[in-house]
Amino acid sequence: MHHIGDKIMYGAAGVMTIVDIREESIGDTCRSYYVLVPTLARSDSQTFVPTDNARLVASMRPLLSQNELISLYNGSLNLPEIEHIPENRARQDYYKRIMESGDRAAMLAMISAIDASTARREAEGKRGFVTDENAKARALKLLYSEIAVVFDIPEENVSGFINNGFK
Repeated sequence: MHHIGDKIMYGAAGVMTIVDIREESIGDTCRSYYVLVPTLARSDSQTFVPTDNARLVASMRPLLSQNELISLYNGSLNLPEIEHIPENRARQDYYKRIMESGDRAAMLAMISAIDASTARREAEGKRGFVTDENAKARALKLLYSEIAVVFDIPEENVSGFINNGFK
């Protein structure tokens, strides 16, 4: 059960804050909804998640603790390698599923795989795939926004914060 004020990771949308839990009527149906707003973005947008939709509610994951995040990044050198999927559409679908799963270790492994693929292509005199770089940027945005909220630092300082050993 989530509560008003909770900060959560919602699917691939990123860090959200629950600002309300309320009943809404659509036609003859009245349902209870979690009302979410982006935590870091300056936006008036709201996301309504039906409290009785188990699949959507399961996408509302608690943020990792500071210690869990530090352990994740310290262990990132031991992540399993993700095999490169040659077909672009299948690869993008796979990356999308990783981000929607909320598996932060898989996101780090995905970023590592994209970096390795780009390095291989550049060594062959080719450019990296733009779609891969876009997926990497989305994954980094998800990871960095969580770190920014958990450690209460500006999102633009996260990369340096990580590089300095979370100090």
